[in-house]
Amino acid sequence: MQSNSGKFILVIDDSADSQILLKTLLELKGHHVYTALNGMEALSILKELSSLPDLILLDAQMPVMDGYQFRIEQDKDDRLKSIPVVIMSGDTDIDMDEKMIHPEGILMKPLNVKSVMDSISHFF
Repeated sequence: MQSNSGKFILVIDDSADSQILLKTLLELKGHHVYTALNGMEALSILKELSSLPDLILLDAQMPVMDGYQFRIEQDKDDRLKSIPVVIMSGDTDIDMDEKMIHPEGILMKPLNVKSVMDSISHFF
């Protein structure tokens, strides 16, 4: 069933399969979705947007700029730092919460529909 929440979500992931899965799933739920292949591309997109996303789904491991560096850059920017972030990772690093500057949540890969929807439901 489609909701009409119309929230804006930015998915940052270097996997085309993950991007397609998340974009399709979230759009079916009525959300607006932008995608980026890495942190650098995401920062570029964010700086050009007049309206910022309600949530960022961020992969931890990516080429060019990974999720860790993206979080550092996001935290430096007053305009971007308040956007909630949920990390997506296959890494079981026990210090990830601290290294990722205390994200709103961590989703373990491989992703499944229920865990994604449960994680984002807290924000909308």
